[in-house]
Amino acid sequence: MGTRERQGLISRFFSRASETDRDVRTKEGPPQSRHEAWGDNATRSVSGLVKSVLQQPSCLIVTGYQDFLSSLTILLETIENLGERPEGSIRIVFGSNSETRQVLGGSGRSVAEEARQHFLGARGFSVVDLADLRAVLAMDAIERGIIKFRIFDPDLAEEKLGRRPPMLHAKLFVGGDKALSGSANFSINGLRRNLEFMDDADAWPELATARCAAAEQYWDMGRDWTETALEILRALIRIVSPEEAVARTVHEAATFTPWRVAGETSTGRPPQPFQADLIYEAAGTVYEHGFAFVEAPTGAGKTDIGKHLATVLPVSHGQTVFSWGERADQQRLGSLALIPASVLKNWTTNAPANFKPIKHSHLSRRGKEETAELDEINRAVRSSASMIVDESHRLSSRYLAPSARSLVFERSPAIWTACLSATLMGNQGLDGLLAFHEKRASIYVPPPITEQINQHMAKVRKRVELVRHFDQMNRRIEDQSVQDDLFDSAKALQVEVNKVERQLETGGLQISALQEGLADALAPYVVRRQRDCIGESADRKSGAFVYPTIRSHREDTALSDQQRQIIERIKALAECITTGVTLVSADPQRAAHTEIKLHDKSRIHIRNFLALLRASITFAREEWARERDSEADQRGRASIGENLRRAEKQNARGIAVPDGALPEEVDAETEDSETPICDRISRLLNHPNLDSIDESRAGVMRDILRKHGHAIFLAERVGVLEVYARLLAGHRGRGPEVFVVAPGARIKTGKKLHHIRSGADAQEYFGIDGKHVDPLKPRAMFLTFQMAEGINLQIASALGIIGVTSDVKSLIQGLGRIDRIDSPNSRIHYYTFDLPGLVLSSDHKARARVASIALLSGVGAADVPSELVEFSAGDLTDLVLEQVKKPRILRSNNYFDQLEALRRVLPADVLGRVWNAKPRGLWGAELCLLSSVEPNTVLLLGGRTGSPQDPTVLPPRLIAVRDVDGRAEIIGDQVEAARLLSAAYAETRRRGMQSHRPELNAISATFSRLGSTLAHLTHWDVRPARTVSLLSSLANFLSGHDTGDAGQGLFGSLTLPTLEKLAEAWAHELDVFWIEAKETVSQRSASGGEIPDYLGIDAICRAFQEQPDDVRSAVSERMKELLARCTALSEGQSIDVLSRVAVIFEVEPDRRLGR
Repeated sequence: MGTRERQGLISRFFSRASETDRDVRTKEGPPQSRHEAWGDNATRSVSGLVKSVLQQPSCLIVTGYQDFLSSLTILLETIENLGERPEGSIRIVFGSNSETRQVLGGSGRSVAEEARQHFLGARGFSVVDLADLRAVLAMDAIERGIIKFRIFDPDLAEEKLGRRPPMLHAKLFVGGDKALSGSANFSINGLRRNLEFMDDADAWPELATARCAAAEQYWDMGRDWTETALEILRALIRIVSPEEAVARTVHEAATFTPWRVAGETSTGRPPQPFQADLIYEAAGTVYEHGFAFVEAPTGAGKTDIGKHLATVLPVSHGQTVFSWGERADQQRLGSLALIPASVLKNWTTNAPANFKPIKHSHLSRRGKEETAELDEINRAVRSSASMIVDESHRLSSRYLAPSARSLVFERSPAIWTACLSATLMGNQGLDGLLAFHEKRASIYVPPPITEQINQHMAKVRKRVELVRHFDQMNRRIEDQSVQDDLFDSAKALQVEVNKVERQLETGGLQISALQEGLADALAPYVVRRQRDCIGESADRKSGAFVYPTIRSHREDTALSDQQRQIIERIKALAECITTGVTLVSADPQRAAHTEIKLHDKSRIHIRNFLALLRASITFAREEWARERDSEADQRGRASIGENLRRAEKQNARGIAVPDGALPEEVDAETEDSETPICDRISRLLNHPNLDSIDESRAGVMRDILRKHGHAIFLAERVGVLEVYARLLAGHRGRGPEVFVVAPGARIKTGKKLHHIRSGADAQEYFGIDGKHVDPLKPRAMFLTFQMAEGINLQIASALGIIGVTSDVKSLIQGLGRIDRIDSPNSRIHYYTFDLPGLVLSSDHKARARVASIALLSGVGAADVPSELVEFSAGDLTDLVLEQVKKPRILRSNNYFDQLEALRRVLPADVLGRVWNAKPRGLWGAELCLLSSVEPNTVLLLGGRTGSPQDPTVLPPRLIAVRDVDGRAEIIGDQVEAARLLSAAYAETRRRGMQSHRPELNAISATFSRLGSTLAHLTHWDVRPARTVSLLSSLANFLSGHDTGDAGQGLFGSLTLPTLEKLAEAWAHELDVFWIEAKETVSQRSASGGEIPDYLGIDAICRAFQEQPDDVRSAVSERMKELLARCTALSEGQSIDVLSRVAVIFEVEPDRRLGR
């Protein structure tokens, strides 16, 4: 096949042996030109002597049992047309070898049972030589009786000899006029490799007769072993259908015990099935990449998921990175968790052992406390095995504007990290996701992913250049109306504009294409579930934890004609206020550059004023009228009204009053005012006709409470909440209890109005396990969107949204306060309050944010409406609900999504048989044939959970091997291997061959290919992706040059636990330079607005190489000392993966199915 671009992360090549020299076993002693009477494998071949016996019409062989497979392989190679031989023409009686004597003597088992256990007690390919896999091709000859087996039985020997011999140790080969005897077993080693001695007695008839008689006597001392032989062969490789092999693969890959959770010890209650699956996938992703984003819908129990991960990840780390011979204080133990203060109590209740929580607020200390706080956190990170970050979007780092919390978080050392959120990076979308990933995972990222992200960055920079050029051309065209361009005509400029537009359109430089490319690059790190994965039901008594059903209601205020005219006029007047100072604005983004926008300085205040008007007329009036005392301290926040009045005053040219004045806004006495526009707004805003709007809404809220008993109301500003809280609490008669949750605000309480200062306290009244829960009392709770994040208020069945927020992340979080799997309500209701006619620019930004979250989540954003013309608040609520309720879309660049895609196309009965099977001592592998345009072999390595003999814990893993330009490429990248398997199985299903089991004679060539493939696989090929760049850079450092082989030459003979230890130790040495490199990226971005490449291992190593010689020498000594220790620990240890092979997929362009 031709050269192709490879996408895999872990890959190396080896040269396949040619057909003439593929098997080292064919290299015998010197060739024989005539029959020799003896052989020793030094000067004369033993194999040649034995071959002359095997080619006789019939033969009898006496040998040792553990060479059973090797014996069959020799028969297949030596005897042509084995299937045409007569019944009983090949007889073999097995004795035992001296190396098993001590086992046989002490176990009390018969030789036959010991032989059976020798083979079936193993796992994987327990063969002396990989070519012995071909032994299964002899099954047909055994079943037809052509080859017969017996195994020595001491009881039969006692009957014939009068004494009980402990073992049969003879080696005899008789047939025709041949009678061989000597030291060699009937095996590849005995006949071809070992130094042996074998002679033929054909020149001594009496001796030959004695040998034949002895062989027949030993045959009579054996019991039939044919069925056991067939059992062993069938266990070695089981020929199965593609759908059975894929079912076993899915099952093995999804049932690795160390990543599974089921008990109550971590959270006080067992996990739900979807939670257990998400935890499993997160643990697998962290093992592979050192980092995982865990996205679950609001109300799905992310706190429980986090607690389970806080238990699973340290255990997984301890089983992965060895700590043999280390002091206790050198080991990384337990989990660190960064948690919002509002949900700290939820985490610390029934918390797992060895778990340290740190509040987000501790990350934002300033001044003298900052260094001490950083040291404390870094000390905790270095001593912990894993870190859990709850509500990770709160710690995201805005491009060029990182928060204090994110800076402290980013300066901590490398650690296995799982981040939990319902909205990934919230409003920051891909930029937030990329920054978060870079600051916490870049040290683990393999070069191919770094390169993929940097290709995206190059496209972003190219787009920036084209967009700037596009803007320049358009401005020059606009200037043509004033003065002709001295260099180009308007027509020529338009041609250039069209050219740039085509480049943007056809060059893959559209914003959506750039975002999709980056989302795909980051997909391996994101594990997620949609609300649809969990399901919904109105039945809340079945014990199943699913979501309640949802109904959305729009409560648009019914305005009179006069009210509508006044509000529209207020909007028109506000939007004409300008300072006369133009600002250049662009929310700087690294993942997808936002075009620069020009706007007036007052825009943000106008937007905020209209948003308040939409939410509450009363509070809008208060904010408009509030003014700081001009004679007092002017520090503190200016009101919106004060800012807009200042803006109008600053406009030196004056502002023309827009057409369409209403009588209510005109006041002849104030014509000489400095702020005529603002004065008109004041008069309209305070018009008595608007007084009833807030009271009308409060009436709707009372109706909601009467209907539902408990209700939550959310708004952007505390002042809005307080207005409606007072209206509800101030109602005469038996009104509801009203709670306002506002930690820093001053709320005047009353008999029915209560001020709550924390989310934890709010849960006591509206949480399912709250101390003050009283379902019989009508209650209303008012919170800001931000305050509502993460707290559980599921007693309420209704939630009202007052106005519109462009903070979509907070909107999604807010909706999740009552939409929870443990909600007692069969149906929940959302009520969206809006003032018709007020459509703001931020409303359209909200739509873009919904699309960005949809893209990141993998649910697709193509069907999000491109325009919201007749926009109302209910549109945004419904849009978000529609996205939240979409089914999960499986991503092609995520390993677990690929496995799920395979599971979904498997027949339920086939999957059920595999899932419910209880195998008795699984040994070998299942083999099937698949179809594809690209030939390859895909192997599933079964997981290992450790044993007294071998404590190593190894997760299940896919490996693919494909031919590239005459060489074989080993692919350890899990996503790439899963893609190859998925593509081949899809093609097999397309051909309708998924349930066909090939015949043995159709796969004879497959065994030769497998032998040449499996012989090259070692622990090096199953190292996880997070170790790739670390081991490669360590090899370069220790060798003093670029090794060019990713470190295989230096580390390829080590066991996987020692490779893990080297990678972790090297990451620890690089930590300080990783932090330094991250700060360099931030500084480069801030100076000149450069869009830098993603931070790769090369940049980290450059920062390290710039250190003084003594620093580097000290590091070199430590790492060389560790390498020597790892080498010593690996000596004598097996580094092949044969014992783990569970399923073999041989993928061929032209399937030979034996039909």
